Amino acid sequence: MVLEGKKVLVTGLTGKIGAAIAAHFAPKCEMWGLARYSRKGAWEEAEGLGVRPIKGDMAGPLDHVPDDFDYVLNIAALISPRTTDEGIVHNCEAPVRLMSQCRKAKAFLHVSTVSVHAYSTDPRHVYTEESDLGAGIGSAYGVSKLAGEGAVRAAAVMLDIPTVICRQNIQYGGTHPEMNVFEHVITQFLETGEVPVPTTGNYYSSADYIDDIPFWVEPCLGVASVPATVVNWCADHPLDWREVFDYVGRLVGKEPRFVQVEKFPFPHSIQDPAKRIVIAGHERTPWKQGFRQTLQSRFPHLTLNDV
Repeated sequence: MVLEGKKVLVTGLTGKIGAAIAAHFAPKCEMWGLARYSRKGAWEEAEGLGVRPIKGDMAGPLDHVPDDFDYVLNIAALISPRTTDEGIVHNCEAPVRLMSQCRKAKAFLHVSTVSVHAYSTDPRHVYTEESDLGAGIGSAYGVSKLAGEGAVRAAAVMLDIPTVICRQNIQYGGTHPEMNVFEHVITQFLETGEVPVPTTGNYYSSADYIDDIPFWVEPCLGVASVPATVVNWCADHPLDWREVFDYVGRLVGKEPRFVQVEKFPFPHSIQDPAKRIVIAGHERTPWKQGFRQTLQSRFPHLTLNDV
C-alpha cells in the first residue's frame, strides 16, 4: 500500500469525499485533516476517525501546517462561489499555497471536476481527459476549477512535485449531511412522488458511488508525474436518469411522476472511465447496488422490495 504508515494530509476532510477517504485510510496511516471545521461536531468526528485535525482556510497563510507530509490529497473546493474572483481565490490560489507549503511531498493529488470542460449540448457526449476545456458546465465554479487546474499544473512543474489531477463526476451514497444531485431528488421523490426531467431528451451522467472513490486514490498517486497526469473519476457506465428513478421507484413501491422542467438544473456529464480502469480497476459497486445501499443508509425506516 502506498499510504500505509505514511504521513498524509487530506484537505476538505469535512466534505463528503474527504470524509470517505479519511474513513478508509486513517486506520492505516498518520492522517492529518485540514478544514474549517465549521459544522458542529466535525472536529470530534475527525478525531473519532483517528485523524489529527488542523483548523484553517487554505486561502490564507498556511504556516501552521506541517511541511513534511509524504502525500497530500487536496479534496477541498468552494462549490458555490458567489463570484468568479472568489472562486479563483479558493479553487486556484489556495491549492498552490498548499503545494508550496508541502513541496517536500512525494506526490500531490488534486481533485478537480468534469465541470472544467467546454459544454456539449449532446446528452450522449463523452468527456475524455483530452476533451476541450472551457468551463462551460459550471459557471463561476467551473471557471475557477479550470483556473485551478492550470495553477496546479504550473506549480507541479515549478516546484517539481509529482501531481495527479482527478476530475470528479457527481458522487452519491453514504450518510454524510452533504447531499448531491441524486440524493436531493430522491428525497423530493419520496416526499412528493415527483422527479424533474428535461423538456426534451433525457439526462445522463457518470455518477459514481462514494465508497468506490477511496480505492482509486493510491493507484492514482502511483501515476502522479511532472507534468501532471489527468484522470477521470467516474462510474464505469453512464447512468440514465429515468432508469435510475424507475428502479428507485420499484425499490420503494412508488411509481415516479416525471415532471418536465424548462430549466433542468443538471448538465449532462458522461465521462470516459477507460484511463481510470487501466490505472485502478473497475468500479466495485454497480449502480443498482449503489442506489439500494443509498436508500438503506439515508432512509433506514424504509422497507425495500426485492427487484
